Amino acid sequence: AQQLGLVAGAEPTRTWKPGKVWVARDGIFPKSGKCLNTYAPFESSLEAVAHLLLSVDPRIQHYVCQPPPLHYWMPGNDGGMDKREYTPDFVALTRDSRLIVIDAKASFFANDPKWLNREPFIRQAYRRDYDAELLVWNEHDLRAEPRLSNARTMYRHRFAPSDRGCDFALMGALEERGGQSTIGELCDCLAGSTGYDAPHVFGAIMRAGLEGLVWLEASARYALPTIVSLPETGA
Repeated sequence: AQQLGLVAGAEPTRTWKPGKVWVARDGIFPKSGKCLNTYAPFESSLEAVAHLLLSVDPRIQHYVCQPPPLHYWMPGNDGGMDKREYTPDFVALTRDSRLIVIDAKASFFANDPKWLNREPFIRQAYRRDYDAELLVWNEHDLRAEPRLSNARTMYRHRFAPSDRGCDFALMGALEERGGQSTIGELCDCLAGSTGYDAPHVFGAIMRAGLEGLVWLEASARYALPTIVSLPETGA
């Protein structure tokens, strides 16, 4: 993992400055604790969305953006092998210790013959040298619903309040219900037993989801019927 740049305080490898004329959209993502970089730049709207999805995915333990480049070999025009360099957008470590390399790439570029020619050699090098899997996320993957809307909702609740009483009460209420309930039931339960209103309870559920303390049903946008489970009882 360290060879791929997954270390605290990692520096992005591309030089960033506002308004690069050759990128579609650039900026700095307000990174979460999962991002190990000193700062989290993005150079396209797709990279910004990928930052968001990685930040809220409970399966992700840590990630870095713009990690060190990969050096790999592929056949050259002269019949020999040429050394090439490739820098992905992200490298992530999952909670079950899998390494994934991610390229947020628009379909237009993902289907370009030059990329299609290079991709198998890049994928092979990551598997052989690092036991890592290359994933290419296009705009359809990144903007799929309800995943994107749910990610935005969860990320808005990432800041913990000074009073964490509702967060603690939430976990107790879930345990009392055998590890599974719904957002609506938890809001009603905690309003009656603790006095916390629905917005406070909803925020506590989102923070618990961000921390991987609970699993939320993701087949529809988060709402009162959404199932909330402790990890050992969830899907």
